[in-house]
Amino acid sequence: MVEIISTGELPKKFCVVGAGPGGLIAARALRNRGVEVDILERYSEIGGIWNINQPGSPMYESCNFISSKSYGGFVGYPMPAHYPDYPRWDQVLEYVRAFARSHGLEPLVQFNIEVTSAEPVRDTRGEFWRVTLSTGEVREYRGVVYAGGAQWEPYVPGIEGWDTFTGRGIHATEYRRPQEFDGQRVLIVGAGNSGVDIAADAAQRASKAILSTRRGYWFFPKQIFGVPSPDLLTGSAPLPEIPVLGNVPPERVGELVLASVGDLTRYGLPAPDHQVAATHPIMNNQVLHYLSHGKLEWRPDIERIEGSTVLFKDGRQDDFDVIILATGYDVNIPWLPEGAIRYEQGHPEFHLGTFVDGATGLYGMGMLHLADNAYTIFDRLAQLIAADALAILTGENAENMRKIKEEFRPNLKADFPFLNVRRNVNQLDVGALRAAIVEIEERFGIPMPDYLDEYFYAGLRLDRAGVQA
Repeated sequence: MVEIISTGELPKKFCVVGAGPGGLIAARALRNRGVEVDILERYSEIGGIWNINQPGSPMYESCNFISSKSYGGFVGYPMPAHYPDYPRWDQVLEYVRAFARSHGLEPLVQFNIEVTSAEPVRDTRGEFWRVTLSTGEVREYRGVVYAGGAQWEPYVPGIEGWDTFTGRGIHATEYRRPQEFDGQRVLIVGAGNSGVDIAADAAQRASKAILSTRRGYWFFPKQIFGVPSPDLLTGSAPLPEIPVLGNVPPERVGELVLASVGDLTRYGLPAPDHQVAATHPIMNNQVLHYLSHGKLEWRPDIERIEGSTVLFKDGRQDDFDVIILATGYDVNIPWLPEGAIRYEQGHPEFHLGTFVDGATGLYGMGMLHLADNAYTIFDRLAQLIAADALAILTGENAENMRKIKEEFRPNLKADFPFLNVRRNVNQLDVGALRAAIVEIEERFGIPMPDYLDEYFYAGLRLDRAGVQA
């Protein structure tokens, strides 16, 4: 905390860093409570990772939304009915931009401005944040929201002999289109949802395509009986009436979805070594299709690399022209003072994915990992940011906000046996988080919107049209 002597009024405006979906969600929640906002975007357009043209974007041309259109949109602003079940990246980008226009957020965005430092300050007026920008300008804000997303800083694991590889070795964030694989021998390392997408692209175009993983994973189909699996699994769509199935109770629909995939070892994959949901599930049909048709093969983890040759831990070896590391991302907030926030295995720790212990006016937008509709969850956590901002500015509900930040410590992992891997540091149990959100609303008086609530943000809507056909 920097202490200086100053005169004048405390700043009233809050700063949201990032104009992707998370930043827009946070800004909308703040504006809905009457809080003034600047949205600072280091690039020239709205969209975050969905803007494939932004430097460092992990987007690739074959990417589709991992949630279904009916389950995965913004609160009170569903995706257009004419979108496919799993919209393309460019459709999601247009949807995000339409959301910003519709809620009057676009004029709040200041483009081509990067935050270079933000530090807490206390003077005779009280506490605020001093933010230095890439333009050299120094501004005062009452609070700062990190909404930079979680897929900008590639994590590259240590692989013996990586520096000896004679082909093209890149992280998945540098991959863009399937044509890159034409006539190439390709190895994809990692089976996250981008990894299996890229593996399917390689299976279509490469002369040889191999997928390497360190363990077996659970695979979910994108549809079952013609209905998007997320809709069935969350109960937002009913299981179709199929007489041969009989009456399947809702709690067993997940078993039915998994059973439709069958024995994963028949695809040449290892059987999963963990419970369902112990790590983020894989939702992909194509990769199983290509495995079952011999256009893609599985290998275990890499032992070492020698030139163009990759030796795997089961003793097999293959030569490659391209290696894609789909090994995930770390999250770094470089503009915060050293020690301002605690990191574990490359991921910052935010209480409830939102607050930093002891740091008044510093917030994270959805800094957690879960298998659910992220935009809806992020919106509910954004209500905490907005409520705390209002408490700082006006004193409204200040004691309850203090209790949420200092005393309310629900077990969000719910003692579930999540795998002890880097990507799971901030993985939470969906049921535990939802229960905590209900308790926050009922016990501490923070209003929370439902996904289809058309009225929660009605005061901000400038139109009712959404994305045009």
